[in-house]
Amino acid sequence: MTPSLAVVVVSYNVRDLLRACLSATHASVALAPELDVRIIVVDNASADGSAAMVAAEFPQVQLLARR
Repeated sequence: MTPSLAVVVVSYNVRDLLRACLSATHASVALAPELDVRIIVVDNASADGSAAMVAAEFPQVQLLARR
């Protein structure tokens, strides 16, 4: 059975920190290819473009964005 891991990040107006977090998370996940990993970002209606950044730069991330 393949191990599974879900990483959930909740954000609000922290676009640059979120970018760094997702980059670091992807780098760490790459070290464990045997894991089945799902990364989810929940954006709480940020006004700084966080959701758009996630959609554009991290298409593999599941994005749940409030408007």
